[in-house]
Amino acid sequence: MLSKIFRNPIDVWPALLVTGLFAILLLLYLYVDSLWLMAACSFLLLLPRLSVVGYNHNHVHTMTFKSTMLNRLLEVIMFFETGTSPHSGTLNHIIGHHACYFNPAIDTLNTRRADGSTLGRHEFSFRSALWHYPSCITFSRGKRELRTKFIAHLAVCLILLGAVVAYKPAAAAIVFVVPMLIMLYMLKWSAWAHHSGLPMGDDFTASRTHTGKFYNWLTWNAGYHAAHHFRQATHWSMLPTYHAELSDRIAADLQGHGWGTRFPPSNMRAG
Repeated sequence: MLSKIFRNPIDVWPALLVTGLFAILLLLYLYVDSLWLMAACSFLLLLPRLSVVGYNHNHVHTMTFKSTMLNRLLEVIMFFETGTSPHSGTLNHIIGHHACYFNPAIDTLNTRRADGSTLGRHEFSFRSALWHYPSCITFSRGKRELRTKFIAHLAVCLILLGAVVAYKPAAAAIVFVVPMLIMLYMLKWSAWAHHSGLPMGDDFTASRTHTGKFYNWLTWNAGYHAAHHFRQATHWSMLPTYHAELSDRIAADLQGHGWGTRFPPSNMRAG
């Protein structure tokens, strides 16, 4: 039964997380009157939101459902949880990063300043978050169909968000708007550890790998970043196995718990 709906049946678990979290957020927004209680609950839900951020990245590379309609619906729901709209991941991340991460002049996750020094983590996160949506216009040039889909779905998401804000402004800010902005920032915050301060041109030395069990459980194996760059369409459930095949060729200080030990001087290490 699941194999008729999901491209990979194991994706039923993150799909349940996404839909279950959204149901809880709606209940908070609609039925909790105390803004203090609402804010406390919203704060406690930041961790599962972070997990959705990790899965959303996987979904962008390997769609969850066989049905296009279900994939778009899931993406609209994840917009309210992560702040990233349908097709923005394709443009900003797959085209803007994976195809360009050896070209810092256009890489959407470039960690280098013009003088070659490495951006601090907050500076990088702030810049990258601000560039997330404008970059989608830049990287959709010459891709008319993809640009049209991106703009149309973003418009739908913004109309829905606008309606939520208009109906209950304070609740919308607490449950949706502020956490969405935080998640967009945290998406970039986590990406700083992937390539910061590393040489370009070789996949084995240009990425770090986080092998921590809790981190990979929370983010749906987002820590296996070098393996992901080698085969970006590999399903998240297969990344540990693929990393095991590559690990002997990856420097010891670029893998391990906490993204290894090789980090730029005076910059904050990723957790």
